[in-house]
Amino acid sequence: MDAFTMVIMACVAGEAHCATNRISEMEFTSVQACEARIDDITRSMTKEFSKRPEFKGRQVTYDVSCMDRAQLAQKFGINSSDT
Repeated sequence: MDAFTMVIMACVAGEAHCATNRISEMEFTSVQACEARIDDITRSMTKEFSKRPEFKGRQVTYDVSCMDRAQLAQKFGINSSDT
């Protein structure tokens, strides 16, 4: 069974660049399993952002996708993979 990968893009209001994180775990064997971890991971990222004084009081927005290998390749234009 193909594993799913979670791609998270976190944007802090007023920042020119967004932070991205890719999490691939063998437990993500379905979209539902991948989505079940979203709250835990975004909560952890939000805590990390809150430790940075320059981000205090600024809104963070998240864009989260759970994709299998074929969807990742299509989204990011990957023609072949070594995995």
